[in-house]
Amino acid sequence: MQLASMAGQVKAEQQPKPAPAETPLEVVKKHLGPRGDEVLQAAYEQYPQETAAIVEKLAQLIKMGQITEPLDGGELYNLFRSLGLRVRLETKITYVKRGEAKDLKELFKQ
Repeated sequence: MQLASMAGQVKAEQQPKPAPAETPLEVVKKHLGPRGDEVLQAAYEQYPQETAAIVEKLAQLIKMGQITEPLDGGELYNLFRSLGLRVRLETKITYVKRGEAKDLKELFKQ
């Protein structure tokens, strides 16, 4: 009797465990296009609570099939702006002269 119940317990322990469900952030990150991850990271740094709520809603829309195309950085930035969140991104301007890319700062130093 005990041997049979122990064998049942061992079989139950050996069964593969279901994979953990994806977090909303993972779902959204899979749907990000060019520069989307940069905008999302900046938004999390500046507005963590608001961004978490937005990411949760975006994940729901992605799972329901309402959002099918990748979210690029511009679309994500515009979404945050339309919701009243001004996400500040690092801006860098470069110029190319004779095949060499230089920072705009260097141009003004000359």
